[in-house]
Formats: sequence, structure tokens, C-alpha cells
Amino acid sequence: MITWRSAAVLLLLMCVGSVLGTSLRPTIFLADTKPPIELKALFPADFGPWKIDPSILPLEPSPDLKQALEESYSETLSRTYVRPDGKRIMLSIAYGRNQHKGMNWHRPEICYPAQGIPISVPTSRVEMHFGQQPLPISHLVAANPSRVEPISYWVVVGDRVTSFGRAHKLVSLSYGLRGYIPDGMLIRVSSINKNVDEAFEDQREFIIDMLQGMSPAARQIVLGTRAPFVGDDLMPALSH
Repeated sequence: MITWRSAAVLLLLMCVGSVLGTSLRPTIFLADTKPPIELKALFPADFGPWKIDPSILPLEPSPDLKQALEESYSETLSRTYVRPDGKRIMLSIAYGRNQHKGMNWHRPEICYPAQGIPISVPTSRVEMHFGQQPLPISHLVAANPSRVEPISYWVVVGDRVTSFGRAHKLVSLSYGLRGYIPDGMLIRVSSINKNVDEAFEDQREFIIDMLQGMSPAARQIVLGTRAPFVGDDLMPALSH
């Protein structure tokens, strides 16, 4: 949670970066210091009661947006999962070696309106828990007359779950001051359901099942290895 102290540190880092200029410009891709990431291997094809439903894909971007995504990200992955009771959840992942380059393009608040589906319920944040590990989740709803899609997502920069805005900038600056260009991943989970509360509960169950089905190494990538650092609008926790 960002406090006045964090804001002061952010201001100080920005001033230092401005004064020192290019001498502190990062040159090393953090991704090059870690094993390569392959999204299809990272996210299991089936776990718990869920398996891939090849008949339905998440919302496809327009040609212009698709080109922007391809230029901004190293790899993307889109799948729909179904469980025996017929509930379906869509999973969309975007990963980039350079999180500075076009990270906002895949942000639901931007990409859904670009597809003609405006945001009907603005973004709020809740904190899930996977065991003892906190996972801040952003919630919002995109809707048009024919589609209501509640959305849950989180973003990882380097080895830390963060949020867009000041927290994201502060985490990025902390890497830059050490000479690193951090990588970034946005994990989005959504479903078509007019019952928003039910949809978010289904998504919570899906996320927990997915994390339980991942290898320990994969979980470290999507949950980070350091405590989450997010904005100051964190809402009450949802325990698991």
C-alpha cells in the first residue's frame, strides 16, 4: 500500500534519475538473467476440475490492437477453460521482456473499450490469499448490450506483483536504478455473466485451482518472490 513515505521515495528517485540522466539508464534485461518463459508450459492445460475448451476463445483484438500487442509483447496466450458444471472462464496472458514497452495496451481498462465494450463498473481492488501469500487482484466489469464480462487481473513486474500507476512506476524505477530493464506479465481472468458477484467468485475459485495446479517454479513467476507492492486503494481481503 502506498503511503506518503512511498510517494516521497518515488519523488526522490525521479529527481535522482533526472539529475543523473543517462548515466543511470538501464541496459540489462532482467529476463536475460532468468530461465526463459514459455506461457504454454507455465499455465497448465488442465487442473482441478478445469480443462481447455477449444470451442471458445477470449475476445480477439482488432487488427490494429493485435499489431500493437505483437510489437509490445514477447508472447501472449489466450484460452477458455470449462469445468463439469458448464462454467467457463477465459484466461489471457501477455508477457514482455521489456515491461516499459506498451504494457498499457493489454490493460483491460484500455483494450476492452478499444474493442467496443466500455467499462461499466470501474476498477477496484481486493486481496486474495493463496495459502499465506497475498495476491492483490483488480476487479472491473466491461459491458455492452449483448455482453457483460466481469474481469479479474493482476500484473507482475520483475519479481513483484504490483499495480498500474504510482506503484508500477516505483517498482520499475527501483530496477532501473540497479541497471535492469524489468520484464512484465499481465494475467487476466474473465467470464460472461450478468451476475457479477457470482462471476467474481467463480474467477476466484479458478485462480486458486490454477495456482494449485502449477509447478512451484511457475507459481513464483506469477505470484512474485517479493511482497506485493500496490496502490493505496486496496480493499478488504478475501481469504482462502
